Amino acid sequence: MNQDFETQLQVVQRALADVVLPALSGAPGHVIEQLHLSMAALGFMQQRLPHARRYYRQTLASYGEMADAIAALLGDHDGTDDSGLRTLAQHGRDVLDDPAADEADYRRCTEHLRAKLAEVVAAAEGAPYEAALDAMILARSAPILLQERIWCLPLGFELKPEDMPKPGWAR
Repeated sequence: MNQDFETQLQVVQRALADVVLPALSGAPGHVIEQLHLSMAALGFMQQRLPHARRYYRQTLASYGEMADAIAALLGDHDGTDDSGLRTLAQHGRDVLDDPAADEADYRRCTEHLRAKLAEVVAAAEGAPYEAALDAMILARSAPILLQERIWCLPLGFELKPEDMPKPGWAR
């Protein structure tokens, strides 16, 4: 068996399209639909697998920068505790600097940062800095959300994919 992921994905896609799909000609519609969804998922994986490491690194870096900015904002308001944001952001930088780190490490660190950011937002309800915090999160989330949309372009949800900028992770 070929050990190359891209080749394996191509083989599975061809088998599903050329063998399984024709064999299901009399199957109920939902069965065919599930097969098409599975084939589309494999195609998405094939397109994005080569970029995954850079994409997850960029995402972690973006959330780390957001955490640093929010920690600074909290510190500017009566010395409000940053709730561990600086520590988590530093851990994210350490993971990014670690040549042995992999996609799972980047995703795990990003999820921890996102969870901590959600806690900070919840704790800021009614605080004098709440509006500034919300504005900062919205501003810093825009590029992250744009990259998420670009990442999902192969899924076909964008009305005008040709208008989307080139992704920062595809070099």
